[in-house]
Amino acid sequence: MLPRVFAVLAVSDGAAALPATLAAVAAQTVAPERLIAVDGGSRDGSRELLEASAARSVLHERRLPYGSLIGRGVAALPEPEPGDWLWLLAHDAAPHPRALQALLGHVDAHPSVAVVGPKVMRADEPDRFAELGQTMTPFGRSILLHEGELDQGQHDDVSDVLGVAETGVLVRRDAFAALGGFDPALRSIDAGLDLGVRARLAGHRVAVEPRARVRRAGGPEHFQSRSVSDAQRVAVARRAQLHRRLAYAHPVALVAHWLLLLPLAVVRSVLHLLAKRPAAVLAEWRATLASIVSLGATARARRRIAAAREAGWRTLRPLRIRWRQVRSGRRALGDPTRAQQAVDERVGFVEGAGLWVTALAVVVGIVLSPQLIGAARATGGALLPLSGSPAELWANALGGPQDALGAVVGPADPFAIVLALLGTLTPWQPSTSIVLLLMLAPAIASVTAFFAVRRLTASRWAPAVAAAVWALAPTLLAAIVEGRVGPIVAHLALPLAVAGMLAAHRSWRAAGAAAIPVALVAAAAPVLLPALVVLLVLAVGLGWRRPLRPLAAAVPAAALVVPVAVDRWLAGIPLAALADPGVPRPGEAPTAVEAALLAPEGTMAGLEAVVAAVAPGVDAAWVALALLVPLAAAALAAVVLRPGRAWPWLVLLLAGYATAVGATRLALTSLEGEPATVWAGSGASLALAALVALAVVAVDVDDRRGAAPGSLVAVAAVVAAVPVIATSFLAPAVVVAAPERRMPAFVDAAADEDARVGVLVLHPLAEGVVAVDVERGDGRTLDDVSTAELVRTAADPVEAELAQAAVDLASGGDVDVARLLDDQRIRFVLLEQEREGAAGVHDRAQRSLDARGDLQAIGQTEAGLLWQREAGDVGEPAERPAWAGWLLAGQLAALAGAVVAALPSLRRGDRARTRRTDGTGEWQ
Repeated sequence: MLPRVFAVLAVSDGAAALPATLAAVAAQTVAPERLIAVDGGSRDGSRELLEASAARSVLHERRLPYGSLIGRGVAALPEPEPGDWLWLLAHDAAPHPRALQALLGHVDAHPSVAVVGPKVMRADEPDRFAELGQTMTPFGRSILLHEGELDQGQHDDVSDVLGVAETGVLVRRDAFAALGGFDPALRSIDAGLDLGVRARLAGHRVAVEPRARVRRAGGPEHFQSRSVSDAQRVAVARRAQLHRRLAYAHPVALVAHWLLLLPLAVVRSVLHLLAKRPAAVLAEWRATLASIVSLGATARARRRIAAAREAGWRTLRPLRIRWRQVRSGRRALGDPTRAQQAVDERVGFVEGAGLWVTALAVVVGIVLSPQLIGAARATGGALLPLSGSPAELWANALGGPQDALGAVVGPADPFAIVLALLGTLTPWQPSTSIVLLLMLAPAIASVTAFFAVRRLTASRWAPAVAAAVWALAPTLLAAIVEGRVGPIVAHLALPLAVAGMLAAHRSWRAAGAAAIPVALVAAAAPVLLPALVVLLVLAVGLGWRRPLRPLAAAVPAAALVVPVAVDRWLAGIPLAALADPGVPRPGEAPTAVEAALLAPEGTMAGLEAVVAAVAPGVDAAWVALALLVPLAAAALAAVVLRPGRAWPWLVLLLAGYATAVGATRLALTSLEGEPATVWAGSGASLALAALVALAVVAVDVDDRRGAAPGSLVAVAAVVAAVPVIATSFLAPAVVVAAPERRMPAFVDAAADEDARVGVLVLHPLAEGVVAVDVERGDGRTLDDVSTAELVRTAADPVEAELAQAAVDLASGGDVDVARLLDDQRIRFVLLEQEREGAAGVHDRAQRSLDARGDLQAIGQTEAGLLWQREAGDVGEPAERPAWAGWLLAGQLAALAGAVVAALPSLRRGDRARTRRTDGTGEWQ
C-alpha cells in the first residue's frame, strides 16, 4: 500500500510556467493524495489558474518567500498520520510523469531516507543538469553538483548527498515538522541545502533519485523575480552563506566568525573589483551588514538545529566537497559553450623557440655587463643609484620641490613613478632592481616581442625571429652599455604598446592590456609622445566603431605626462616636456642617414671600430645598410603585397624615423656646461618595431616561403649586435658597480641624524670655471634627478645667491655666507678631485677654504676634500603643496584601473542578468 503523499505547490507570479507544472502534476503515474496550492500575492493571473486547477484547496497569502509559502501550505493539511510524505513544488518546476513514482520507490527501498530530491534539469536546455544534489566547501560556500553538465546517464548511480533542491523534493512529514521546515532567513538560495544539513544532523539520510526528473525554468532566486542581476545574485547567495556560517558555527568560534565579517567583506570587495564585478561590491556589503544585525535570525536557526540534532558535524564531512575537487571542476557555470571554443592554434613560447631565444638573450645581457654580477647598485653614464628605501622613492615621485634648494616646484617626472615601482620590487635594496633590469633587459625584450608578434601572426617561426631581432637591437644594447634606464624601459614596452594599442578596440580587456605599456613608454621616453599621439589616432581610426576603448587606453599615459606638459607650457618651454628623464649624457648626435640606418650615437661608433679592425677602408654605413637590407626588404614586400594591412605600420615607421631625426635637434639639457641632445635611440626603436611588424605582415602571405628570409634576418640581427658587444669588452665599462656610499663617511653619519643635511659641492671644470651643486643626505640618486631642474633657462635667485657665495668661498673672499648656508641646511663643503686643465682653480679653492675660520678641514676623502661647518638655526625644508598627494594618487589610480581592466574576469558562473524562461515545456 502506498503512503499518503500531499503535494504542496508554492506560486508567486508564475502564470507563464504554472500551466505546465499543473499539467505535469496531474499526469503523474502515482497521483498525490491531495494538491494544496499557496499563492503568494500574484498579480499576473496565477490565482485564476489555480482556482481552475485540480488543486483541492488554494490559499491566498501575501508576498512571501518560497519556504514560508510552503510552511503555510503544510499547516493547512489534514492531521498527520504515520508514514505521510510531503512533495514540495515551486510553480516553475514541472516534474516528469514518473517523478513521484521514482521518489516513492526510492524511499520504499531505503527506509532511512527522510529527504529525497530529483534530478533537476534546465527548461531551456532539457539535456543539461541544473543540479543533481547540493554540497558545500569547507568554508560553507554552496555548490550545485554537476551544474551545466550534459546528462548522459553518467551520474545515475549517485545517491547520498548533503542537500537537494528545495523544489521537487519528497520529505517525510514528521521529519519536516521536527526540523521546523525551511529556515525563514533563507529566502531562496541554499534553502534546500540547509534542510538537508539539518536532516543529516537529526540522523536522517538525504538522497537524490536520478530516475526522478524535474524541469525548472529558473534558479531558486527566480521564484519571486523574473530577472536577477549578477549583483542581486551575489547578495542573496552571500547572505545565505553568512547566515549558515553563523548558524552552523561552534559556540566558541561564533564570536570570531561574527568579528571577521567586516574584514572579509573588505577582502572580497577587492576580489570583486579584480573580477570586474563592481556592482557586486555593494551587494557584498549589503549581505554582510544584514548578517551582522540579524542576530535574532541566527539565534533562532541555532535553536532549530539544536532541537533536532542527534548526530555530530563530523558525519557531514564525507559529503562535503574538497578544495581540490572545486578547483578541478571550476569552469564557466551557465556557459556550456565554453567547452566548444576554438583551441588557440598560435605557436607556444617553448614550441616556437621563444625559450631558446630568451636563453641566448640572458647570455648577451651577462656578457654586456659582467662587471655588475653580484653588484647591488650601479652607477655611471646616465645612471645613478636609487634611494635607499621604497619610502624615499615614492616621496620623490610626489610633486612639489624638484631640486635640492626647493627653488623649482612642480609635478614630478612620470619616470619617477616607474623608478618607484621598479625599486619596490626589491625593497631591501631598490637599486638591485636596476642592476637586474640592465642584465635581463635583452631577455625581457625577447619575451615582450615574442608575445606581441604572436598576436599578429599564426606563423610558427616569425615570433622567435622577431624576438631575436628585438632582443639584439643595437639601440637596446647601446642603452644598456650607457646606463640609459628610460630608453631601456621604453624599448621593452614598445612591442606590447604598439601591437596592443592597435588592437585596443576589440575589448575593454585589450584596452587595459595596452594602457600599461603605453604609459610606460610615455613615462620612460617622452620624446616618443608625438609618435604615441599618431599611434592613438591610428588606433581610433582602425577601431572607429568603438573609439572609446583606444581613448581609454591612453588615459593612464595622459595622467602621467599631462601635468608635466602643462607645467612646461606655462613655463614657456613646451618642448622641454620631451626631455629624457635621468642624468643627461652628452654625445655626438647621429646624422639623418645614421638615423635611417637605426644607428643612434654609440652604435655607429662601435660598428666603425669593428669594421676598421676587420676590413680597413670599408665605410661602416654600407655595412649597417647591408645588415638592415633583409628586414627592410621583408617590410617592403608587405607594403607591396598587403598594403591594406601594412599602411598603419608604415605610418609608425615614418613617425619613428622623424622622432629619431628630431631628437638630434633638441638640446634641452646640459651636463657641466655641455649641451645634451635627446637620445635618438627611442625613435630608432619605434622604427625598428614598425619594420618588424611589416615583415610579419609579409610573412603571412606565405609562411613556408618566408622561413629562409626569416633566418637571414635573424643572422643579420646577431651580426648587428656584435659591434656593441665587442665595444663593451674593448672599452672601459661605462656603468660599474656603485660604491657602498657616494658621500664621505662624515656626511653619511650626519645624514643619519638629518636626512636633509646639505653638502655644497664645488666642481672645478677648467681655469676660471667652477660648477656648484647642492646634494643632500647620502648624495644624489637617479630618482632625485628632475627634468624640471635640468631644462631651466635661467637660475633662480636663491641659486644665483648660492653660486656667488660659492665663488666667494673658492676665491678667498671674506664674505659672511653663514646665514645663507644655514637656510639651506648646508653643513659641509666638498671640493671634488682636480681634473685635467683645472689644477689651478682647484688649488686656489683649497687654499681659500683652508683659510676660512668658519670651516673645519676634515681632509681628503674618496670623493674629494671635505670641510665641515657648525650650522646655526637651520631653515625649514620646503613643504610639498597639497595637490602633490592627490596627483600621485590619481596617477596610481589610473594605472591600477588599467591593471584591473587587463586582468581576465574571475568568473564563477554567468555574470550577466539571468531570466527565468516563460515555461518549462512538456515531457515527452
